[in-house]
Amino acid sequence: MRDNPRMGTKKYPKENEYNSYLSAHGGYSNAYTDLEDTCYYFEVTYDALEGALDRFSQFFIDPLFAPDCTDREVRAVDSEHKKNIQSDMWRQYQIEKELSNPGHPFSLFATGNYDTLSGAAKQLGVDLRGELLDFHAKYYSADIMKLVIVGRDSLDQLTEWAVSNFSPIQSKGMTKPVFKAHPLTKSEMGKLIRIKSIRQQRTLDLTFSLPDIKPYYKSKPGRYLGSLIGHEGKGSILSFLKKRGWATSIVAGRSPTSAEGFDMFKITVSLTETGMQSYQDVIRAVFAFIQLLLSKGPQKWFQDELRRVSEIEYRFMEKNDTVSMASVLASTMQNRYLPPESILPDCLMLSEFNEDLLEWVQAFLNPLNFRILLAARDLAVDFVSEEKYYGVNYRVDPIPRALMRDLQGELRYDELHLPEPNCFIPDNLAVKNKVAAAQPADAPTLLKLTTGLELWFKQDDRFLLPRGNIQVTIETPRAYESPLNSIFSQLFVLILKDSLAEITYDAQIAGLWFNIRESVSGISLQIDGFDDKLVKLLRILLESVKSHRVDDTQFEMYSREVRKKLDNAKHSEPYNHAQTNTHFLNQAMMWRYTDKQHVFDLVTKQRLQSFIDTLFEQTRIQMLVLGNFSEAEALDAADMVLQTLDSLALPEYARRVSRALLHNEGCYVHHEGMPDEGNVNSSVDMSIYAGRTESRTDRVLMDLLLLIAQEPFFDQLRTKEQLGYITYCSDRKYSGGMMALRLLVQSESNPTYVCQRILCFIRGFRQRLADMTQPEFDKYVNSLRVRCEEKLKNIFEEASRFLQHISSGYYEFDRISHDLATLRAVTKDAVLQFWDAYVNPDSAAGFKALTSTIWSAKIYRPSVLEMARFPEPIVSLHGCLWREGAENLALEAVDEFVAAATKAAKKADDPDTFKKLVSLYRANVAATLSDDDVAKAVDKISEQASYVRTALEMALEPRRVAGTANGSSNGVVNGSSSSSNGTASAHASKVDLKNIGAVRTPGGAWLFEEASAYRASLKQSGAPIPVRHLEPKYP
Repeated sequence: MRDNPRMGTKKYPKENEYNSYLSAHGGYSNAYTDLEDTCYYFEVTYDALEGALDRFSQFFIDPLFAPDCTDREVRAVDSEHKKNIQSDMWRQYQIEKELSNPGHPFSLFATGNYDTLSGAAKQLGVDLRGELLDFHAKYYSADIMKLVIVGRDSLDQLTEWAVSNFSPIQSKGMTKPVFKAHPLTKSEMGKLIRIKSIRQQRTLDLTFSLPDIKPYYKSKPGRYLGSLIGHEGKGSILSFLKKRGWATSIVAGRSPTSAEGFDMFKITVSLTETGMQSYQDVIRAVFAFIQLLLSKGPQKWFQDELRRVSEIEYRFMEKNDTVSMASVLASTMQNRYLPPESILPDCLMLSEFNEDLLEWVQAFLNPLNFRILLAARDLAVDFVSEEKYYGVNYRVDPIPRALMRDLQGELRYDELHLPEPNCFIPDNLAVKNKVAAAQPADAPTLLKLTTGLELWFKQDDRFLLPRGNIQVTIETPRAYESPLNSIFSQLFVLILKDSLAEITYDAQIAGLWFNIRESVSGISLQIDGFDDKLVKLLRILLESVKSHRVDDTQFEMYSREVRKKLDNAKHSEPYNHAQTNTHFLNQAMMWRYTDKQHVFDLVTKQRLQSFIDTLFEQTRIQMLVLGNFSEAEALDAADMVLQTLDSLALPEYARRVSRALLHNEGCYVHHEGMPDEGNVNSSVDMSIYAGRTESRTDRVLMDLLLLIAQEPFFDQLRTKEQLGYITYCSDRKYSGGMMALRLLVQSESNPTYVCQRILCFIRGFRQRLADMTQPEFDKYVNSLRVRCEEKLKNIFEEASRFLQHISSGYYEFDRISHDLATLRAVTKDAVLQFWDAYVNPDSAAGFKALTSTIWSAKIYRPSVLEMARFPEPIVSLHGCLWREGAENLALEAVDEFVAAATKAAKKADDPDTFKKLVSLYRANVAATLSDDDVAKAVDKISEQASYVRTALEMALEPRRVAGTANGSSNGVVNGSSSSSNGTASAHASKVDLKNIGAVRTPGGAWLFEEASAYRASLKQSGAPIPVRHLEPKYP
């Protein structure tokens, strides 16, 4: 149901009218379904809000639910499910549901797939479209719907639009369904559930059954208990567990799977290997702390601290994403206990201390009212059950008697105690700058520029809040000079955060946020929040950075964590692997997870400590101070950084700056198998290089082109052709190099087929650009203008923008004004010329394309030699037939079939030709598929818009480029037999790569498996040249 707004409505019957309108006005839409509601939301430029509301409202008034659209959206749901099959989060969630009360709706399948929707409908003789219409007619009632509109127009205007557009939604006398029972009864409690995970992880979940606590929004008992049990300071459960090397994190609070009528409280602990072995002791420690809470009783002083922080946060709340605000408020409004005046502050505010209520709720955290879930890949148990939707192996046993006996007895550990008062709650909330500037400065001031320090500063003249942001990049080349050093940097940051946790947790509770991360250039620190204690926090972080000593427990715990993360990298989604490979082949400095795995055995505590001791011997500090600070405070903070680090200055020439890899003309394809053999999906990430990042005109043309192409690309390849749930196009601006138009699809289809479909879209889209009317073009220009003119929402956003310009090396703080000036002069002809000069393979003289392909182990991946021998349309057609079960079909047989049909001048729509193809298919599946399965498969591939028909058409009619990109209804665009994975023989590279193991495909592309060998053949860009003279205020 949630995907159906794109299907059309009675007022706007054209399919995808809604998303097309949003895209043309710089917007997008999405939706999510929770346990008890579905939230639809969109974002659009302010001047197009009225039209968007009109189109949006029609789905709730008079949707069409076209039959062909319904089937496509079912396949989209199926694709999303298959994307999640290897996700431990979804697998665990389904186990929790399956092992709940079987008579409760909570126990049902969480999402859906093709079998449970179309398949079940056919078996039951039910019209699925009719069911959708009935569901919409019953539940899409004004009585149980909530609407939030966030816009810059007056409240009167927003109200008028809300009334005029949404009043026609019928009120059907519905009340929101309420769950009358709990999904966790006594029968489900007292259980130890063990599941086998996909990734290398070790998780302990303790789930307690609670009554519905949503009525008690004023005191929020779930937040109170979660803040104490999930505390990370001295005396906390996590501190106790970390000292023993048993855990790395803890999260506690109301479960996101709670709903109206019932609640759950969940404690999740990320265990180490020794923690998993000692999981019963971990549970004892948790219950010892719970017993401590029960014996001490509700703590008013602690609730008062939470209330004080919430009041400060609410009083000085920053603006945030409008779409996030709208969706969160719409969901919040579904809480029927909240009066209107409490809707806005509900996410933050605590207003009362109710001792009796807190005692009542925390009493439910007892040994007779919980169950245990352990998830790990290496659990040494016999799994006796398998969940049917995700194939999860699991086992259910009673909680061990000895453990249950201990939990019901007295547990006491002297190390556990309640937290101490929070010293980071701000006292001084005065704002230094009392009047906002009529025109806020668009650039910070360079206060200092020496060999060892680059200090930028701007006092807040825009938001006038007692908040600040400090960013410190400690440039040190040692941090990333080898894969081993990269591991050491990662380990150092993890151990550093662990050591700081007891001190900094209170800071985070008090509205301060910080992050420490490793990067190519060194170690970066970022802190944000109320400025009163911000510099104090910075000093604490720096002192720990400079003088840290690694202990044995920390090293053992976090070295295993890093190894686990590296092992888990193989289980990333295929599109993530494709993106990683694309980045590796475009950035001059990057270590892959496989590079790090290769050297991990060299990691020792002694080597790590030696690395830390010498990491900051020579440094260069790049620093930005922004917000409620004076210039003198910024200078003092910089002096404190230099004095604390006490480093020699790093020479300019020794800096590790961002450099791009420069690709040669022609087309290059990386051919790699999916490391996770259980994933059914493959992926294609195609980059077409277009224009230089430094060129303001090229940059604006790329932004405009992307805005125009995004929605049609999604609509064609995902909605119409159903290639895969993850489908999008984006751009990438490589510092010092060319920009790239990136087109990405994750699909069950053969990557060569997907590449050809992407190229077909590219070839057909040129005509769409040419046919665009001037008013249509003006809409996109205006959308980009509005996007550029969008005001900054908070200090963090402003700091991030400044830091981007500083770290890029260009210092183009006035980029937006330059882009707007350029945009005013852009014409449709200029966009077409840009497309023809770079993107269109039929016209771009210096066409450059790089395609990263990831092949699922579940499909046939041709060898490099086969890719060199067989044309891409043959590989595509073979892959489409193989996907339908023709696993014994040889590429040679497909090549012979196409050659014979071509020689006879047959077309793809010739019935005899397709009949022969079906005969070829039947001959190769007769021994492996049942007659029923063969009949179903033949029906599927015989559909007018099937993958097989499309692949056959591309193979037999290579030069006819027509259709979907220009609005055809059958979802087919033809490609070129000379086209390869985003390539064409006319753009065959002049570089010879045979000696590094690459092969030339029939389409003229160089195809290679070893990415590092190809990467080594590329040149690097020079360092970025600033667009302005850097003149510091103080020498």
